[in-house]
Amino acid sequence: MSAQAPQRLIELDSLRGIAALVVVLHHAWLSLSEQPSWLVWLFSDTPLRPIGMGRQAVIFFFVLSGYVLTLALLRQERKRPGSVLTVSGWAQYGLQRAIRLGIPVLAVVLFSAALQSMFWSGPLPDGTPHILAGAIWSDMWTWSDVVSQALLLRSGDGFQLNPVLWSLVHEWRIALLLPLVLLFRGRVALLLATALLGAAIARLAGMPEGQVALGQSLPGSLAASAGFLPAFAAGAALALRPGVKLDQTQAVAAGTAILVMVMAAHDYGVIAASALLILLAERGGPLARTLRQAGLLWLGKISFSLYLIHMPLMLALAHAFRGMLPDWAIAGLAIPLSLPLAFALHMLVEQPAHRLARRVPQPRRQASRRGAMEQA
Repeated sequence: MSAQAPQRLIELDSLRGIAALVVVLHHAWLSLSEQPSWLVWLFSDTPLRPIGMGRQAVIFFFVLSGYVLTLALLRQERKRPGSVLTVSGWAQYGLQRAIRLGIPVLAVVLFSAALQSMFWSGPLPDGTPHILAGAIWSDMWTWSDVVSQALLLRSGDGFQLNPVLWSLVHEWRIALLLPLVLLFRGRVALLLATALLGAAIARLAGMPEGQVALGQSLPGSLAASAGFLPAFAAGAALALRPGVKLDQTQAVAAGTAILVMVMAAHDYGVIAASALLILLAERGGPLARTLRQAGLLWLGKISFSLYLIHMPLMLALAHAFRGMLPDWAIAGLAIPLSLPLAFALHMLVEQPAHRLARRVPQPRRQASRRGAMEQA
């Protein structure tokens, strides 16, 4: 597959679904007040470490977003040359992204607010794991909270209705810059070097390596976003590269490297593992066949909704059954219940948002030019 003829790979949807499930399992793990030592070892010192850390899955999301969004921009540029890097083309792209992200985010923020109104009777008692009793649902929400969180305008621990929204702050900001990657066609090394300047900005702003979520202020959150530029740039570089297919020996080496680097605490190891995983999925073979299984494809289809909705559900169960069920039972309920709830969100909100985004009209100048060419 070359940059001139990018095609959608359904295997990547499955990988996204697996990553979303890892995040759910990670938050369920963090909700346990007592963690068995053998599980601590399993989630700390084996390739299952992403369940213990969670961050690896989010970094993979960022690399994959850079990849698939760049492929989409290349497709648009191929169909309508010059349409991406124009004010009108950029506005169309930005509006489509705002609809695709914003409507599901608004729905989930409102859903979390409704759940808190039904089940919240005050902060959870001391000793409750921080993932459930920190800043999340610590006070009753206000409409100001709903608006600012739905618009992704918070920093620090400000997403108390749904803490996973921190990653969408970075996703939204950096996605708006992605049309610029088309300027780096044939200059992928320069793209990666430029993105590394973002990591330097984050580091100079005092962001700890491999730990940044969201800064404590607007300038801090902008610096944190810059720190994630290498992840998106790595995905974009894969999309821009000339067609490359791993041979058998390279595939074995890549798979081995992934198993090692997925245990890394540092973002760069995870970025490299994510890029290799995308290359392996592109290659076909046993991994691709596994990822084409119906269950994994279904998980991939609901992955964004699953990522958004599982924490409000987990919070609601923790508050509804406080003192009645042990935390392991609440976590055990939250994991399977998240799946049908995510499917409902996908069908009722996410898919309609995608259909609405596709109805955003093409820039008038480009649409008229295409019509004139068809008439000619």
